[in-house]
Amino acid sequence: MRDLVAVDVAIQSLSPASLIAVTCNPGQGEHTTGDTFDGPTKNRECRDVLALVLFLAFLGGLGYVFWYAVDKGNPCLLIYATDSYGNVCNQKNKAIPGASESGTTKVESVMVCVRMCPNETLSDLSAIKNFYNSYGVSICNYNAAESSFVADGTVCPKTPVEKHTELLNRCIPESLSSAIQGVNDALKGILNIFGKNFGENCAEDLRGTWRDVIYLSLTGLGASIVMLVLLHFLAAVLVWTVVLLVALGSVAGAAFCWYTYSTDKTETWLGISIAATIIAVIILLILLVMRKRIKLVVQLFKEADKAVTKMPCLLLQPFMTLLILGGSLAGFCYIFLFFVTASKQTNKYFQSMSPGNLMFLLNLWGLFVYYLLGLLWVTQFIVDCERLTVSSAVALWYFTRDKSSLASPISTSFYRLIRFHLGSVAFGSLIIAIVILIRWILSYINGRLKGSSSLPAKFLLKCMICCLWCFENVLKFLSSNAYIEIAIYGYGFCKAARKAFMVIASNALRVAAINSVGDFVLFLAKVGIVTVVVVVGIELFRGRDEVHYVWLPITLASIVAYIIASCFLGVYEMIIDAVFICFVEDCEMNDGVSKPYFMSMGLMKFLENSSAENIQREMW
Repeated sequence: MRDLVAVDVAIQSLSPASLIAVTCNPGQGEHTTGDTFDGPTKNRECRDVLALVLFLAFLGGLGYVFWYAVDKGNPCLLIYATDSYGNVCNQKNKAIPGASESGTTKVESVMVCVRMCPNETLSDLSAIKNFYNSYGVSICNYNAAESSFVADGTVCPKTPVEKHTELLNRCIPESLSSAIQGVNDALKGILNIFGKNFGENCAEDLRGTWRDVIYLSLTGLGASIVMLVLLHFLAAVLVWTVVLLVALGSVAGAAFCWYTYSTDKTETWLGISIAATIIAVIILLILLVMRKRIKLVVQLFKEADKAVTKMPCLLLQPFMTLLILGGSLAGFCYIFLFFVTASKQTNKYFQSMSPGNLMFLLNLWGLFVYYLLGLLWVTQFIVDCERLTVSSAVALWYFTRDKSSLASPISTSFYRLIRFHLGSVAFGSLIIAIVILIRWILSYINGRLKGSSSLPAKFLLKCMICCLWCFENVLKFLSSNAYIEIAIYGYGFCKAARKAFMVIASNALRVAAINSVGDFVLFLAKVGIVTVVVVVGIELFRGRDEVHYVWLPITLASIVAYIIASCFLGVYEMIIDAVFICFVEDCEMNDGVSKPYFMSMGLMKFLENSSAENIQREMW
């Protein structure tokens, strides 16, 4: 008892600065010796210039790939059929010198564009001539006169020519069309579960409820704003409620399993009950160990709210990114149509491969891989630019002692991104894009091996795909923290990634708390916003008998609401991560006495409480 009193006296005798200095021991970071840190580095240099030059050169090559795809492809092939000479039906085609003769020997039979499909079986050459005389439709070569008709597969199709039906602007043999009709009937049977004329009813519902979808989407926007207000006032309540629900849920799940086992007395339920109990104990122990880190999560939510209050335009960054990303993806999808049709033309008319034709195919596949890398690199680059901009703005806000003097942090951050750090973003996004591309290629190969009996190869591929997926997510997490270090110090990407790894490794439990409890709270917030939209939608469409499928506009509005919520709360998550890294760097660079902290009073109070607990534990 005397020892405990002595501890209390010792704690009370320490000043707040001394308490803080106990927790934040300087000397672990790179900027704790010598110079006094006065906010994010102002005198910056262009970093990772070679990566930026490579990115610009790559974009130039991507422009050539786009031109090549547009030149060789034709999206009309997805709608209309082609003849033996590469002409697209119902289109004005360019004349290709020499192509009228070269293509005919590479396919089984001549194919031409016709005004109507044969409506009867043409058993011999005379039937072909009679069909021509009766309907004025020739199914033979364009330049062949009736007197030169020969059913040899080069001038006219080989006989007999089946009766054909039109499907998707193509003449389909009746034997094949019956099979297609069977599939069509099966699909209609499935759709009839929802009622007859399912597609027409859906289109009619969308035409009649588009205003309601907009209203519900605006409801989602309003709910997102209300959720931000709730996070402002009830951050601690929300976080601890999530922790309590997880703890109670794990215990209740284990108890339910044991109750079921007591009534069912099977080995299966015994195993499930034991496993559930072990999981519940592990969860409770983790929550017990991380309880102080959860307090930090609560404080970080409060700090993120302060940053958003000071810089509300941060909430608009995801919408700008979404707009740019949507435009880029639309362009890539448009070019993809040309790539697909260029591949179709190549594969169809070069069935007998010569070395030149094979080289053409290989070049096309190589360009397509280049196109995929461009898609991944550009999209990742856009996302990473947003992350660096937000991180830089938060770093400027955090490391400014007089917050009222902070002027245009977002504009300053964007300027620094464009002026100094585009190369770093290009470097980081390239690494992630390459890993994703390799995983996609391996997934494609794995799909091609589905019918193969080589089990070791398939197992090895699946393991490699799984490892690459894990590696990709680790890289994304590391690079996102590296951008925060770049925002603070102006490092190049490699040095920033190394510094970020050191910070994460030395604060593993804190990072785990933020990325588990914090992310789960934000996920529940998104679910809550979508739930509000669904409930309002159900009430809005109550009694609306003219709407066939009420779930259709509600689902569409819920998707839009989830995207809006993800934009708002996604930037909230980025701000929390940035504030945490700034907090750790603040602790490493300053001691609270000779070098005052930049952190707010709320974070200082958290450190004081943590320091007092540490001192009491050591003296006990």
